[in-house]
Amino acid sequence: MKRLLPVLLTICLLWSMAPAGQAAEGAAFPAPMATPAPSQEPPAQETPAPSTPVPEAAALYIDDQNLYPGMGKSYSQGYVPTVEQGQALVVLPLLCDTPLRGDWVRVRISLGEGGPFVSKNYERTIRLTENPVNGGRGKAAGYLLSLALELRPGRENGSFPVTVTAVARDMAGNPVEEAFTLYVNITDGKDSSILPTPEPVAPEPTPEPVPLGPKLLIQSCRVESLEEGAQEGLVNAGDRLRVSVVLLNSSKSETLENMSLTAQLPEGFALLSPTDSLYVESLGPGQTMDAVFDCQAPLDAPAGQYALGLGYDFAYHNGLTAQGTGTVRLNIRQPLELEFTLGGMPAEAVLSDTVQISVQAINLSRAKAYNVRAKLEGDGLAPAGTAFLGDVEGGVSAEKPLQVTITSLTGSEVPYGQTTGTITYLFEDGEGVAHEQSESFSLTIKSPFSAEKAGQAADKPGQWWVIMALLVGAALGFAAFFAVRALRRRRI
Repeated sequence: MKRLLPVLLTICLLWSMAPAGQAAEGAAFPAPMATPAPSQEPPAQETPAPSTPVPEAAALYIDDQNLYPGMGKSYSQGYVPTVEQGQALVVLPLLCDTPLRGDWVRVRISLGEGGPFVSKNYERTIRLTENPVNGGRGKAAGYLLSLALELRPGRENGSFPVTVTAVARDMAGNPVEEAFTLYVNITDGKDSSILPTPEPVAPEPTPEPVPLGPKLLIQSCRVESLEEGAQEGLVNAGDRLRVSVVLLNSSKSETLENMSLTAQLPEGFALLSPTDSLYVESLGPGQTMDAVFDCQAPLDAPAGQYALGLGYDFAYHNGLTAQGTGTVRLNIRQPLELEFTLGGMPAEAVLSDTVQISVQAINLSRAKAYNVRAKLEGDGLAPAGTAFLGDVEGGVSAEKPLQVTITSLTGSEVPYGQTTGTITYLFEDGEGVAHEQSESFSLTIKSPFSAEKAGQAADKPGQWWVIMALLVGAALGFAAFFAVRALRRRRI
């Protein structure tokens, strides 16, 4: 009874706390509770449906716990490949946490460059097998690689990496690839840290300092024509010319001894000096000397610059020798010689007439003449422009007609009479230098009426002879008439 009393009191208390309306109506179900405002309590979150588990990717790894044949220590204990009898034995046990397609792994070996290994193709396929471990006390299923690497003779000591790359596919066909690096320690080769003791080398004797060699320089040069009437500084093709060179010993302490000079003429030039070589016994420091050579330029040498070479050799400072060359420039020009002819110019012409003359140019030289033209001037002469003959090659002639109208004279009191004209020939050489030649001529200008009077005067003698013939004929007629009449009278 004591236990039931607290329960009954609790029920009574809950019944007295019920709403009055509900108690009065005697409803069998309790009244619905009010919905809480959204701002008072957060809405309930839905529990996500459980997702499908994703399988982990396959991975290859080394069995580092077991000891396989050919291993002195397990990988967890610090396995190192064994080296003996010229070979390095590499043991690599591989495991996979998931099955592999075909139960095989493809491995390839990378030996690097410059190592102690003999290069070969070591790629191979490893099947899943059960292998004895721990001295035959157990077995372990895995992919066991046991590979003997051949070593080169004459190898050096050291630690060399060997990289093993394993490739496979899982049951879903996804590729699986892992790379593992092992280090092979070589101790039976050459020790590169011990260098051979070099043999003692006797010190070379210190050579005596050689003084800087002197030089022979062309200080100045002069080229002149030996032809009579030649202009200074101008040398034409075909001229005899003299080349004068001043040579300088540039050294301040050395004397040049037993020196010889040799001239090397341009092609086609003829040597006029007795010899093309000069000998100089000695030339002191800073001293100069003159070297003169005579030669002749070829007649057909094109205008331009030519190089005359000077070769030399000499001795100095107790038997040392030196040699070298220098160059002298020769400027050769081709002279122009043109001959002009004016043809068809009459001695007399009638006012207002038009006469045609001819201008002819003959190039007597080997050079080309440029812009050859003729210009005519004179009182009472009106040419139809300038006669332009153009460029005339050497040994070629050119001709151009020119029409001239006769006008009245302006420089005299009468429009007729004698006048003097001038024709000027202009041309240029290959260097653009202008040349000019001119000649004069005389012409008598006549009136057109003087020509008619001359014609009439020529007709009068003919008329006189006609009259005389008529008179003679008439006289003969009268004489015949009287002679016939007299004969008739005598007959009577």
